[in-house]
Amino acid sequence: MDVEKILGSLLSDRSREVVDLCRSLVRIPSEEPPGNIREIALFIHRKFQGEGIESEVVGSDPNKPNVIARITGNGDGPHLVFNGHMDTFPVPDRSRWSFEPFGGEIVDGKLYGRGAADMKGGLACCIQSVIMLHELRDLFPGRVSITCVSDEEVGGQGGSRFLLKTYPDLYGDALINGEPSSPDNIRIGEKGQYWYRICCSTKGGHAAYAGLKPNAISKLWNFFEDLLTFNEEQLTVPSSVVAMMKEAKDCYDGLLGPGSTEAALRQSINIGNIRGGASVNMIPEYCEAEIDFRLPPGETGDGLEVWIKEKELNHPCCEITKFKSEDATLTDPSHPLVRTIKIAAEEVRGHKVFTTYSLGGTEARLWRVRGVPAVTYGPNHHNMASADEYILVEDILDVVKAQTLGAFRYLRNCVGRIDQ
Repeated sequence: MDVEKILGSLLSDRSREVVDLCRSLVRIPSEEPPGNIREIALFIHRKFQGEGIESEVVGSDPNKPNVIARITGNGDGPHLVFNGHMDTFPVPDRSRWSFEPFGGEIVDGKLYGRGAADMKGGLACCIQSVIMLHELRDLFPGRVSITCVSDEEVGGQGGSRFLLKTYPDLYGDALINGEPSSPDNIRIGEKGQYWYRICCSTKGGHAAYAGLKPNAISKLWNFFEDLLTFNEEQLTVPSSVVAMMKEAKDCYDGLLGPGSTEAALRQSINIGNIRGGASVNMIPEYCEAEIDFRLPPGETGDGLEVWIKEKELNHPCCEITKFKSEDATLTDPSHPLVRTIKIAAEEVRGHKVFTTYSLGGTEARLWRVRGVPAVTYGPNHHNMASADEYILVEDILDVVKAQTLGAFRYLRNCVGRIDQ
């Protein structure tokens, strides 16, 4: 029995179904806020049931359910988990769109719609991969699970975090996350995120006395100038991480823009919001701001915390508090799942595919911090979170083939061709 021939035939026969599936998902609004995800969750649940796949709808919020589906292979083996989120950013102004945001229209090879890129394209690929693996279940050992989750756009408390706390078997042995990456780019990690809130208080007063009394906004701005020098600090990024990103430079910069590789290897600081003052003719007595720091793999938040607290001593009117801390995560590029997905992607694409890490965050990190190797592999994104969001149909087709091919080979614990 030529197992690879059976697999190739299945990919040829059923992989194109992913396009119609993606269009169906886009046509079901699942904006967050307001966060009503029931319709799309029930659609996915019924899709799995129609394919004969065990599926259940679970969650802590009836408006934000999650779908879990499971497949059992032909014996003991690894447990591979797929993950993707069903919720999307909202559509604040439909007049800016050239296409119906929930139409799933295809024009010139582009599939348009809110969430097409983030991440109904990747979610459709994960679902279709699981459907095809279900047909092959007698040919591999182990198990496959998929978690289609709510709440990702607003922190994931009722989604992946809830599932991992409530169903620890969903840790699995390895994870495939379908967030946008591009078919030529397998993300195996992401930068660390550290969020701080600064509050500044002064006595305030009448604006006529400006310069005679301290201004909370001005005091906070002085703190900003001190914190912005963080960009000048020299970090120590492991040489293996630098080499991996440098190898992918042309691809990475081509996807994300010139300078993206260098940005990935360095720290960043972003002043995300600022609130203060009551009236133009008053000296502000209070001001607060929130700041996002990011660090590449190899750096933790401990050194950043010490550095920030030293700066705080220079600004006695200000108090800074950390309210989010997540160190960078990175899966070993030599892990069997990474290797099998990479080889499969190169076969499908017909050229070299690169491993990199992400500037932004995905829920793959929730598995990595639990010691589970994870890759993010999905279509490339275009106009994500903006009007006329789209993905390329070609990308969806290539991703679902590479996901299924790589997952099947990983489950059979073999990287190369499999013939029996």
